Amino acid sequence: MRVLITGAAGFLGGRLLRQLLHRGCLGGQPISEVVLADLAVPDLPEQGDIPVTLLQGNLAEDAYVEALSDHGFDSLFHLASLLTLQAETDPGTAYAVTVGALRRLIEAAGGCPKVVFTSSIAIHGGDLPDEVGDDLNPVPATTYGTHKAINELLIADYSRLGRIDGRSLRLPIVLTRPGAPVPAVSDKVAAILRDPLRGVDVAAPLAPGTQVPVVSVGAVVAALIRLHDVAAADLPPKRALNLPALTVTVAEMAEAGARNGATGRVTHAPDPQVQRIVDGWPRRFVSERALQLGLRPDADLDAVIADYLDNREG
Repeated sequence: MRVLITGAAGFLGGRLLRQLLHRGCLGGQPISEVVLADLAVPDLPEQGDIPVTLLQGNLAEDAYVEALSDHGFDSLFHLASLLTLQAETDPGTAYAVTVGALRRLIEAAGGCPKVVFTSSIAIHGGDLPDEVGDDLNPVPATTYGTHKAINELLIADYSRLGRIDGRSLRLPIVLTRPGAPVPAVSDKVAAILRDPLRGVDVAAPLAPGTQVPVVSVGAVVAALIRLHDVAAADLPPKRALNLPALTVTVAEMAEAGARNGATGRVTHAPDPQVQRIVDGWPRRFVSERALQLGLRPDADLDAVIADYLDNREG
């Protein structure tokens, strides 16, 4: 089985790669090769029993996507996208990377490959109920969220046509992205936990009582692999599931960091744009179907922090 990961240089792609190499199989089939696709160069593990091939390039370019298609894949994890603030300023490139590349890869694929797509809480916006499940109609309030919602529809339709066996996992805010800050609203939230744990002061852009649904990187990767292996018959017709999440406040994040050895201070510098976007996202992100299929949230914030501390880079 050949596995293709787009957005492989990102923090999710790196953890997913390590887990796949550790497991050695997907859906009961041995992995023969993992192909990494990204504009940046990902951290490559020491060569083991499973070959890892880097095909570096820009998913916005047709020739590069064609090269990926020619290499072939049996399973695709499509993690690549431009992040929230980038997508707002450059929607054309964002569409090409998130939507266009996926469509071209599916169109060129032979057989009926499995496709796992990382969708997002950002497909929702506006006036939301206290609890958001799988079946709430998405009304995105950002370009990023719109592109994620489009891909959910594409995956459901191509699956209906028998071209792929696709499934989408809607991610809450992932805590916490290692390394330097990136231009994403979710990263501004993640920094409230990450930076103090690194000994760096942070000015939180959100009010202390703001509620956010969160999940660790480890829980996301476990859920992506689990969702890949789920039988198609157990998926809903739309083939999209929320990843159940913890709901915590900004103040609780600061307290949990201090409880786990953070030396950086959390102050507050409200950013109206960030507050508006986050206020338009669900506060409680749930899915009974996901829980039944074994896709689990973290036990608590301490578990989220432990996952970060055990896997952070540098």
